[in-house]
Amino acid sequence: MHFSIPETVAQPDEKGGAYTGYRLHINGVYHCLVRYRQLHTLHLQLRREFPGPTLPVFPPKKLFTLTEGQVEERRLLLEKYLQLVSQDPRISNSQTFNTFLLAAQQETRRERSENVSLDVFLMNEHKVSVTILTVEQTDVVLEQVCKELNIPEDLMYCFSLYLIRRDEDGDITIVRKLQDFESPYISQKALSAMEESSDNTGFAGPLKIVLRKSSWDASLDDRLLVEQPTLNLLFIQTVVDMERGWILPSAETKQQLALMQARGSKRQYMEVARTLPFYGFLVFRPCITNHPEEHTQVTVALGRASLNMRLHTPSGETKEISFKVTRMRCWRIMTTEARDQQGNLSLLRPENSRLELSFEYLVTSERLEWITIVSNQAILMSMCLQSMVEELVRIRGGEREPARVTRCEAKRLLASQNVDQLDQSPEADEGCGGPMDYTVRKLAERFSVVNMMATSRAAEDVFVENEVFSSEPEEGEDHVAATR
Repeated sequence: MHFSIPETVAQPDEKGGAYTGYRLHINGVYHCLVRYRQLHTLHLQLRREFPGPTLPVFPPKKLFTLTEGQVEERRLLLEKYLQLVSQDPRISNSQTFNTFLLAAQQETRRERSENVSLDVFLMNEHKVSVTILTVEQTDVVLEQVCKELNIPEDLMYCFSLYLIRRDEDGDITIVRKLQDFESPYISQKALSAMEESSDNTGFAGPLKIVLRKSSWDASLDDRLLVEQPTLNLLFIQTVVDMERGWILPSAETKQQLALMQARGSKRQYMEVARTLPFYGFLVFRPCITNHPEEHTQVTVALGRASLNMRLHTPSGETKEISFKVTRMRCWRIMTTEARDQQGNLSLLRPENSRLELSFEYLVTSERLEWITIVSNQAILMSMCLQSMVEELVRIRGGEREPARVTRCEAKRLLASQNVDQLDQSPEADEGCGGPMDYTVRKLAERFSVVNMMATSRAAEDVFVENEVFSSEPEEGEDHVAATR
């Protein structure tokens, strides 16, 4: 996750005074408004759950009212604290952390807990409607959708919910992957409202919640293709990816696949498709990179533990350059602002702010080089890299499935902490299937739309170390990025 607190706002309190609210952005999108004392309470809870030197130092309390300079200093310190905390998978994946963020989103948006019908789509536009609570978090909604589709419980973790937009020309843009710290219903509603209020969104078509395979481990397909429901899902996704040009078959193979599709030979189709270049990759919109030279336009695709850049040469040929994740020592997200012809910063137009993903790559055994990609999907790229790394770590440790905390265990965990912000709401289900009853109180009294310029700064200066980086070449491989 990528955290930022790009600004603070003065909010009236219940005593007629005012307090400082911190606008918290996660993964490039405004998420909630929180107070210092709420984050401090969260820190104390995390310290109970993760004792020892795990947590970074939390910004200290002040006895007197803060000056403008001190407020700015605290904003930066809180931002850095959340960035450091979120880089520890044990904490960022914990139910305590995610439930805090979910409750903060709910109360900032002033969303009531009530039943609604939520439409979730497959990649071929087939719609699955599920009845959920407006405040239900992503993993619960995902589970319900998977049950509707008869996906075996032990394979649900292979899939995720995404916000996707299909343009008028049929082009698909993956906007973001929905996380457990948010409500899909609230996130879809809030982001749609924010874009509608902007004069220059740069997109067309409504946001839709879509189910896609999200695991990167190719060996999982051996299991997914055995079960009919998951075979159907992979077949639908692969056919659409093929139509969009995300997978690259030869002319002969393309004709063979078309015949298999016409016959309804899904298993045979998938066995051929999974051997093709870029099968299982996530493909992004065209962007700019500094490799092999400055201002090169490329199409980035992520999959099979690599980042691939597809570029067109002046001669009309397509060149592919592949960067292995295990050769990336680290990566970071930065924000840069474009300048006008006079060299002045053009901050009044949000589209002039841009996100950059840079990674330090082991080009040879003795040389590291920074590769930079300029894209408004840079945060999603970074999240994909991180999930690849986490999956590789699990596999090396002999684990396939990510660790999960059940809702019953999470409720017992929160209750055992006995913190003053645990609210046993009478409206909450007494069982384990209802919404978590951990409440972040006294947040913003009304929803505020954040402009796109602030959003574009959401992950500034986030620096991620790669746990699976290796300077030793694998057998039959050198350090140079593969080109074909």
